[in-house]
Amino acid sequence: MKNKESGFTLIEMLVALAVLGVVTTTTAPIISRSRWQGEVDRYALLLESGLYQLRAKLATNKTSCKIDFPAAFKFFPPEDVVEFNQNSANNSTKFMCCDSVISELTSDPDCENGYAGDQISNLTGRARDNLRLAQIESTPASRAVVVATSNKDFGFTPPGMTANSGTLTFLICHNRSISGNNCLPKQNRINMRCVQIDGTGAIANGTWQVTTSSSPVSTGSCNISR
Repeated sequence: MKNKESGFTLIEMLVALAVLGVVTTTTAPIISRSRWQGEVDRYALLLESGLYQLRAKLATNKTSCKIDFPAAFKFFPPEDVVEFNQNSANNSTKFMCCDSVISELTSDPDCENGYAGDQISNLTGRARDNLRLAQIESTPASRAVVVATSNKDFGFTPPGMTANSGTLTFLICHNRSISGNNCLPKQNRINMRCVQIDGTGAIANGTWQVTTSSSPVSTGSCNISR
């Protein structure tokens, strides 16, 4: 009596490969979208955390700052608009700050000029005195996204002192959602995130939503996470 060899037949192997191909084709885009969305979400959290730390420093040192961005609702790589330590030649954001220490060290008693917030250590000799919007820069997430702001300028003040009655919103879009020079919300099913701070210092994050996919980004609003 002959022993019957166990194993797969050619047909069974072909069927298994076909099923594997279908599963891979179906799940690969989902996995990619999840990774892309994760990069947007992580950078939004970095900005939110950075704003909380900035607010705390302003409160401790009684510092006021005025920030001027290149443009409103125009997307740039983070190093060109909100990350200052990368020394990007394309970063034209001006982040000028003043407090009693800066005023004394720069002989500017009325704080008419201020001093670059990200370079305060040049005055004090203490690196921890530098102010940033994003405390951690040049991360994998920052290289995967672009950032826009709702305003061209905004005033940051210590909590309890209001320089702006409006709200500054940062919009975070994945590079995969860019078409031409615009970010398309929901492109490749990737949500655009938003982080905002108002004149009282309140900070929140959420999802940027527009009425239709063809609506300009500037017509949207930040749906705050609860």
